[in-house]
Amino acid sequence: MREYRACLAIDPTRVEIRSNLGAVLAKLGHYREAIDQYREALKTAGPQIASQLRFNLALAYYKSAEIPQAAFELEALHSGQPGNLNVALLLADCRLQTGEYKKAIDVLAPFENPASDQPAVDYVLGMAMIRDGRVAEGQLRVDRILRRGDTAEGHFLLGSALLTAGDYPGAVKELAKAVALNPDVPSLESYYGQALLFTGDADGAAEAFRKELASNPNDYEANLRLASILAHRGKLDEARPLLERAVEVRPGSAEARDALANGFHFDKPAADSGIAPGSPAPSIGTLNLRYLSKPVALVFGSYTCPKLRGSAASLKKIAAQYGGRIDFRLVYISEAHAEGGSESQWQSTINAREGVDLPPARDLAAKQSHAELCVRKLSLPFAVVVDGMDAAAEKAYEAWPSRVYLVDREGRVAFNSRLGELDFHPEDLDRAIREMLAGRGSDARRP
Repeated sequence: MREYRACLAIDPTRVEIRSNLGAVLAKLGHYREAIDQYREALKTAGPQIASQLRFNLALAYYKSAEIPQAAFELEALHSGQPGNLNVALLLADCRLQTGEYKKAIDVLAPFENPASDQPAVDYVLGMAMIRDGRVAEGQLRVDRILRRGDTAEGHFLLGSALLTAGDYPGAVKELAKAVALNPDVPSLESYYGQALLFTGDADGAAEAFRKELASNPNDYEANLRLASILAHRGKLDEARPLLERAVEVRPGSAEARDALANGFHFDKPAADSGIAPGSPAPSIGTLNLRYLSKPVALVFGSYTCPKLRGSAASLKKIAAQYGGRIDFRLVYISEAHAEGGSESQWQSTINAREGVDLPPARDLAAKQSHAELCVRKLSLPFAVVVDGMDAAAEKAYEAWPSRVYLVDREGRVAFNSRLGELDFHPEDLDRAIREMLAGRGSDARRP
């Protein structure tokens, strides 16, 4: 490095010296300086060396996690060299990281040959297909990788497919295997964190996101999801740079940009809305919710739901604040992560750490026993309503694995929210209660 710099001090026009200096700087991990040398060399490089310089520049951008810039350079190279597999692979992976899955597939599909040993092509193409919702097609590439042996990449692809299909516990299992084999696979810890988050393990998810960002600071999902955890915990100063990085990585994504603009408020998915405010609240067994003597807060959940357990303290605080003016009820529904039986697929990592282990209730008496255990363990000062074995209330309220509803005196839904660290905002429930008690909530929420 010193000698190349000395050469350039004598003759700064030597393109090959700048190129070699850039290569040395990149090897030492000084990517920003390498990028500067490559860009300067490209100003006067002839066509024979310009192509290699541009590839090295793209590679330096890629390794410094400046993915959009890498994609820009690689796109120019790919246009001129459509048959170059190395360029296509790198470009497809950039598109994968920026969430442009269809573009990644279009770039790489022409190179696929099932008869050849192409693990990198299978991996990137399979991942792009799975993330684009083409799970069955992606599964074919997963199978080819798994036939080559027990690899982190194979388990990662399989875990991604399960995550896309909504089998979060299955995804946790496969992604954990991948992490055990090779935690350094790009975006692996990010996807593992997302799977943990879906099963209620926010602490485990935050740890996985931090590991991803330590080696891959531009992973969009790790930045966004860790920011959401930190923001909900009141650590806005830590959340802000993560959100800003997420916007920089995917400028076309509205989720991070809107959260940054709206005071770190992360919108809930529309498909996860439950019963709309203003709608009649269905009866729960013998509990008739028409023309109540006072508003009622219905807390749906089970003891094996970590999201209910994590929200219990806030719910108790709100219940105590409003004394007898709001009737809080625990509606006990199906176990979220029961041990054994059909619900065993939802076993949670956080339950394993905390020693929470219940079998699924086989009859109403067992379900009643679980409800009593829940109230005792969480010290809930709520009356209990046990949903029937047909799970009628659970289905009617779209309540599994846990949710809270506020119902006004006329039996209309005034507010609802999923429970859990990232879904439930106690201040929103408190605001809805205050508006209702002030006589504004019901009318304001009529359809």
